[in-house]
Amino acid sequence: MAALVALAYTIHDTGLRTIGHYFRRIGWWWVMVVVLEVAITTLDAIAIRAFMSPEHHKVKLRSTLLAQLAGRAVNAVTPSGNLGEALKISVLTEHVSQSRAVATILLYNVASFSVELGVVAIAAPFMVLLVPMPGALQALMLVTAAVCLVLSLGLYALVRRGMLVSFGRFLRRIRVLSQARYERWEPRLTGVDDKVRLVAGARRRDRWIGIAAVITSRFTSMSLSFMILHAVGESLTLGFVAAYIVGGFGIYMVSSLVPMGLGISEGGNYKLFQALGENPARGVTLVLARRVTLIMYAAIGVVLVTASETVKRARARSTEVVPTTTGDEVAGAGGLIVSLPPTVTSPAADARE
Repeated sequence: MAALVALAYTIHDTGLRTIGHYFRRIGWWWVMVVVLEVAITTLDAIAIRAFMSPEHHKVKLRSTLLAQLAGRAVNAVTPSGNLGEALKISVLTEHVSQSRAVATILLYNVASFSVELGVVAIAAPFMVLLVPMPGALQALMLVTAAVCLVLSLGLYALVRRGMLVSFGRFLRRIRVLSQARYERWEPRLTGVDDKVRLVAGARRRDRWIGIAAVITSRFTSMSLSFMILHAVGESLTLGFVAAYIVGGFGIYMVSSLVPMGLGISEGGNYKLFQALGENPARGVTLVLARRVTLIMYAAIGVVLVTASETVKRARARSTEVVPTTTGDEVAGAGGLIVSLPPTVTSPAADARE
């Protein structure tokens, strides 16, 4: 409710006529908005497929595209943006094992979040050098850069050590997880960790392809935002770019608590642009323009998932020979799915935009 109030207040304060004016100024740049959004999703799908190595040959690019679109559609309309990661895993388990699918999405999210933290760590010092601000705020920005750098490197170290097993041990120490349950989960957690750490046969070349695709995707997303700002008349100085990256990341983290960041993204960008001495209407227009494409992608994702499920049911009905499965096999599969802890989905949201 508070988010909707913030949205209404921000739009009223900005003015519908002003927002409409800036939307018209985007003009033919809308074509590039669509092209870059397609490129971002494709790069994310390439990264997901590469992170599935050595089983990536079992999955076609269109399947990882479907997983990314479906996950993004769910993340767009749910708080924290984590339910979509479970849906991505569900789509991928049609082609690979559950542990491989979990490891793939976990690695994709860790890589994405690490890249974003690294970008903020680089941008914050530039913001201190180029944007006039009080000494206390300068110190805060430098601390932010250091924290982001430590977190980014810490995630890498945690992956090397075994992220899920480490998390399970931590929960056991604080008595959230019993010793008996930890011992039941440990083999599965170790199996996922091994797939994330290149222990289970993944090729280093494929891993670097995935990381390169994630980096390119994130920079393409930032380029899209700056392209929209350029279209509405914003002057893109190095200081402004650095300040927007740092401030925008903080706004994004808070806005992920509500579906599509409604109200928080608009209000946050309004205040950020105002603090930087820029026209706040341009910041609000940027958020609304990105949201238009987000809603479009959510609709496409829902349609594709529905169509895919319809095709599967039709094929199942037309199949005359039904394979038999023993009771022990069913019990074993069910035990795996039920016993897998919910924390293995992902510590971070995708959809970044």
